[in-house]
Amino acid sequence: MLAITLVAACSRTPQKASAPAPEASVVVADAGVERRCLPVVSKECGCTYSCGAGEREGDHWNVHHPSWKDSPLRAKITSWCVGDAGCTDAFAAELPCDIVCAPRPADATCHFDSSGACVGSR
Repeated sequence: MLAITLVAACSRTPQKASAPAPEASVVVADAGVERRCLPVVSKECGCTYSCGAGEREGDHWNVHHPSWKDSPLRAKITSWCVGDAGCTDAFAAELPCDIVCAPRPADATCHFDSSGACVGSR
């Protein structure tokens, strides 16, 4: 029976690579600071941005993003859903609506790479 199970397991067709495991988007630093790497969205404006690194501070997250270099964004984590594309956890940032965007799916591949940088496919 064990031999049949091993043969069946080894003969499966390899699966296509998927998005990084959710754990790759969460890091708890030595000081106990929880960090997440997620896409940034503006729910009010419908806009979607690339990945940002956030640190939990009480009931919100301070998110650092390349587009807002010197100013951390205040955000909450939300589920960003667009049409049939599914939902992705994202930082819903408090941003002024200078523009209104057509909502699009957020980057579900955000993760911390081996150097600690928050990256994704976009």
